Amino acid sequence: MPTPSPETARRAGAPVPPALARRRRPVPLIVAGCTLAVAAGFAVRGIWPGTASAGAVTRDVPVTTAVVVRADVSSRQVVAGTLGYQGAYGVVNESGPGIVTWLPAVGRLVRRDQALFQLAGQPVTLLYGAVPAWRPFGPGMTRGPDVRELQRNLAVLGFAPGPADGVFGWSTEAAIGRWQQAHGLPVTGSIPLGEVVFLPGPLRVTATPVPLGAPAAAGATVLSGTSDAPVVSVSLTVGGPAVQAGDPVVVTMPDGTTTMPGTVASVGQVATMPASGQATSGSPAAVVPVTIRIGVSRIQAGLDQAPVQVAITQQRDRNVLAVPVTALLALPGGGYGVRVSGPGRRLIPVTTGVFDDATGLVEVSGPGLAAGLTVEVAQG
Repeated sequence: MPTPSPETARRAGAPVPPALARRRRPVPLIVAGCTLAVAAGFAVRGIWPGTASAGAVTRDVPVTTAVVVRADVSSRQVVAGTLGYQGAYGVVNESGPGIVTWLPAVGRLVRRDQALFQLAGQPVTLLYGAVPAWRPFGPGMTRGPDVRELQRNLAVLGFAPGPADGVFGWSTEAAIGRWQQAHGLPVTGSIPLGEVVFLPGPLRVTATPVPLGAPAAAGATVLSGTSDAPVVSVSLTVGGPAVQAGDPVVVTMPDGTTTMPGTVASVGQVATMPASGQATSGSPAAVVPVTIRIGVSRIQAGLDQAPVQVAITQQRDRNVLAVPVTALLALPGGGYGVRVSGPGRRLIPVTTGVFDDATGLVEVSGPGLAAGLTVEVAQG
């Protein structure tokens, strides 16, 4: 008589023979670390479950392999920033009153030796320097840093003013004459106040407060603009993430997916209260302005003043063992392990360190763990 199957025996109310019961084997249990990471919100640094329930029902998941590596891993805090251009400058009419006869278009980039605007047909020319022009240039003037700036500009432009020593001598006068001749200006060897403007670099025009054809009074702001250096501006709450000039950051662009490296260019020395529109719920905290340089030469049209996300490194561990986060297995008694691929598929309990959101790696250490080992990784 044939031996009944376990299901037939149960339906008949008969006990299952021990030999049949031994044929039923448990399904191997693997819980991938990525499942825990998603549940705990891996994007929020440091929020991870400390233990796994011993009685939890788990299922097999597809796996691939990865190699244990030595790498630098970092934990980061994400803050909001604004994409824009560095600096804010106003170009003032230092000459007498006159009619504005030419203006650059908003968005135009004005460079060294180009006209910023024209007043009564006379061009006002941009030169580079940190010290504003505050007096006319001509024979007999005293030595000064403004003269040195003028000499440096004339040298860059190829008009050979002699040494940039801040002394207005015959060589500087002759160089001014050659510069005036090249621009079709009366050759006088001197420059009246208001005919050149010193700015740190190129000016990206953002506004023209005095319209074309309107009179511009002495001291009136005719143009305003920024530099051409793209930057990200961030206001960091006092007591929040700490940065200093030179620190690397990661910037997520307005599309939400494109990332690029950035470097902290400057950190404000004075904390201020946020503007009324920026205050959060409760008592607003003081903030410190931070400027971040990014690796683009120009900002894509329409993205000026667009919101971005900035990931600031809070902790960096160098040359440590690391595996993909999805290689972590939750252990029944709590903690994590990784399973070495190959014969035996041995399980190594590990201690986790820094979770790197940007690379998807996690710092690990454990007995027998070494760079080059191949471990199992849950497939997404």
